Amino acid sequence: MLAATAFAPPRRRGVIVHAAGVFIFGALCAACLLIGLRQSVGAYFVLLMLLSLVFLAPLLLFLYRGYALLRARYVLEREGLRLRWGLRAEDIPIYRVEWVRRAADLPYPLPQPLLRWPGGLLGTVQVRDLGPVEYMAAEMRTLLLVATPNKVFAISPADPEAFLRAFRGTIELGSIDPLDSVSVQPAAYLQSVWKDRAARRLMGTGVGLVLLLFVAISLAIPGRVESGVSLGYTPEGARLPPVPAEQMLLLAVLGAFATSADLVGGLFFYRQPGGREAAYLLWAAGVVAPLLLLIAAWMML
Repeated sequence: MLAATAFAPPRRRGVIVHAAGVFIFGALCAACLLIGLRQSVGAYFVLLMLLSLVFLAPLLLFLYRGYALLRARYVLEREGLRLRWGLRAEDIPIYRVEWVRRAADLPYPLPQPLLRWPGGLLGTVQVRDLGPVEYMAAEMRTLLLVATPNKVFAISPADPEAFLRAFRGTIELGSIDPLDSVSVQPAAYLQSVWKDRAARRLMGTGVGLVLLLFVAISLAIPGRVESGVSLGYTPEGARLPPVPAEQMLLLAVLGAFATSADLVGGLFFYRQPGGREAAYLLWAAGVVAPLLLLIAAWMML
């Protein structure tokens, strides 16, 4: 049996871009939180808290795509081709691979996904004469096209010439026991997680408690505009001086950050062998954190 050969995409530029994205959006989140804590004007404080949540979404996107890039690989073996990119997985039996060629050999420029950057060419586009083309690539300069009956995959091994040589050698040998055709989409993975009753209840409860925290604090703020609220105690046990009531929104923002981190961490561990206990533990923490913050908010009033 021919040993499997793993080809990695070019990662250098992608790692730099993703690290920069994580740093920039992480710094913006932290800056909004820290500056907001120093504000006494209600509307400005609320705006900064909301902005910190807005910057959280691209931060999580860069984290996921950076992780996916570091783990991405194209595994060529006698039985077929395995494509791996984050939560996306595709196993193609070798007899279903119709041809492999360089994208540069096309007589026209290949359209690219809308949301793209170095290290993150992901998504599906419609191309004339080819039909749907799904990108699982890092760079255009090393792009190869792998044609199957239903779809064309755009991949970018760091050494495309070595990949083409290995593919020709695999075709010449033929296949004894072809791979089973498997296609795993991120949405399908999330659906499989949602079918787990324990996971569904823990995640749903965590998100629900965060929303309840936002609603409860929003309703409590108008009644405390004049008197303000104390956010803690001194080392001697005395309550801290009152601050503007709008600063209670910090609790809701912290709850949203904590629950988001627990949700993402749980999804990561859930798909690892033997990692489901860790996933359940993280999702349980995503329930406990907003619950404790709800209690803290109640004690401040």
